[in-house]
Amino acid sequence: MDLQSVLDTLREWPPVVVYLMLFAGAFLEYIVPPVPGDMFVIAGAVLVAAFGWHFLPVLAVVTFGAVLGAYLDFVFGKWLVRSGRLQKFGDRGQRAIGGIVTQMQRRGPAYLAINRFVPGLRAFFFVAAGIAGLTTGQVLLWSSVSALAWNALLVGVGYALGDNLEAVETFFTRYGLIAWGLIAAVVLFFVVRALVRKMRAP
Repeated sequence: MDLQSVLDTLREWPPVVVYLMLFAGAFLEYIVPPVPGDMFVIAGAVLVAAFGWHFLPVLAVVTFGAVLGAYLDFVFGKWLVRSGRLQKFGDRGQRAIGGIVTQMQRRGPAYLAINRFVPGLRAFFFVAAGIAGLTTGQVLLWSSVSALAWNALLVGVGYALGDNLEAVETFFTRYGLIAWGLIAAVVLFFVVRALVRKMRAP
């Protein structure tokens, strides 16, 4: 699904339906990660820039959709703990979960604050927050801050580039490549560090 097809579809519908679709796109990205939520946000930005839609309603619905989706991921993480599902993992899985919990307890707010800027992995931050026992207040605060900042960036870029869809898609394709490159570099760093520690262990 490309930006042009999303935009063409949205323009055929009444405004109230479009707002619902923008909300659903931002929301479902946290529930079904393959859903391209940012594509809907960018389409909303183009509607603002090129077709005279109001900025604040578009920003509000996509931000609320993201926060609600993040909160449900958080609730799911808490349910995993209460239901005992995590106990079914083996020793290696338990160690991995323990490491995630430790990191979230130490730096949870920071991870939640950057979640919207990390493509593909956003939902897992909040599942981990639920497993680690972060508070509802922390989750709602930092998911709102992150979603508002990211969506404002998307809408701002869309507004600046207007109906130049090729430029909009190029910008965010490059951003995605850079973000995934940084993620791969971080993962590689921790893998190498773990291997070095294992080799040095007596």
